[in-house]
Amino acid sequence: MVTNLPPQAEAQYKKVVASKSKEEKLENLRIFLSMIPEHKGTEKLRAQVKRQISRLQEEIVTEKKRRSIRAVTFEKGETTVLTVVLAEDKKLLHEFLACFRLFDEELVLESLNELKPLSAGFEDIVLSFIPLSSSMVESQRYSLIQTILLKSDLMLLLLSVENPVEEFNLAKEMLRRFGIYVASKKSMAVFKSLGTGGVTVLNKSRFLSEEEVNSFMRERGVGSGIVNLSEYTSLYTLESSIRGLQRKNLLIVGEKIPIDQLGVPEDSVVSLKQLLEDGVLKTVFKASGLIRIYLKPPSAASPSSKPMLVDEETTIRGLASKIHRDLSEKLKYARLWRGGFSSKPLRVGSSFKLLDRDVVELRTK
Repeated sequence: MVTNLPPQAEAQYKKVVASKSKEEKLENLRIFLSMIPEHKGTEKLRAQVKRQISRLQEEIVTEKKRRSIRAVTFEKGETTVLTVVLAEDKKLLHEFLACFRLFDEELVLESLNELKPLSAGFEDIVLSFIPLSSSMVESQRYSLIQTILLKSDLMLLLLSVENPVEEFNLAKEMLRRFGIYVASKKSMAVFKSLGTGGVTVLNKSRFLSEEEVNSFMRERGVGSGIVNLSEYTSLYTLESSIRGLQRKNLLIVGEKIPIDQLGVPEDSVVSLKQLLEDGVLKTVFKASGLIRIYLKPPSAASPSSKPMLVDEETTIRGLASKIHRDLSEKLKYARLWRGGFSSKPLRVGSSFKLLDRDVVELRTK
């Protein structure tokens, strides 16, 4: 281990060594990684810790698989948007899926019992729903549920009128066990560890003051770093980000949801009535944070009819990287059709942000 680490990072490493289980060691390694300053002298150490985390995750999943009676298989199509529907009550899940009137009753019951996806076509893509209740998490196979959760694009959370805050907290705790947290992009927090200089807080949040952020970082033993907040960053999303949990987009469905108590943006919540009026599939696709891009090879007369699903913040360079790293490095510019392929193409640079249904032709050097 390098010798120029902050004292809090060295203390955290001792916790890694003293971990009594692989799960505990994984959690401590994630925290340790967040405390290592990012500079040339720590590149090898950070890479080594990331490899340890990846290896531990694989070992934990493998051990869970060995305890399962049946093998874990779950495939997700390239043009499929996967939504996990979460609720405390299995009955609530059944009523919610039934009110869509998109699926046969027999298929809904099979999905509730077997964790099988319910799929419906939406324009030129497929939207799949998998219902998951707390009782199913306890009784079903860990590795299958983890595979589904990690492959999901959206967490749709059903909350009751009686106990919305308690149910939200229980859902967050359940997802944390699988290395996941839920937050919209407006709730994100980004932390970069530094060797010296104290904690610098950038931007403001409605739910966190600068003093609360500094107090939280002191409690975690983090003495230096940059914390970049979003408008709706909460203590939950800040802590989850620092721990290295994987973020999933969130849509809450319920009546009279106390958004301030939950610490979520207003547009992350919708009533069941509004969801049905606006269109379930349309609303879910928008909440997933994905967009459709149609690629046109330079030699082709027309673009592909099959879209590529990418994050809504994706740029031209990000698109090229997603296709192949070499393509990103050789990228020169792109031709882009917006509003239909019959429109006049634009010549755009690598930092140009894409929108849903853009047609893109990448040009290399």
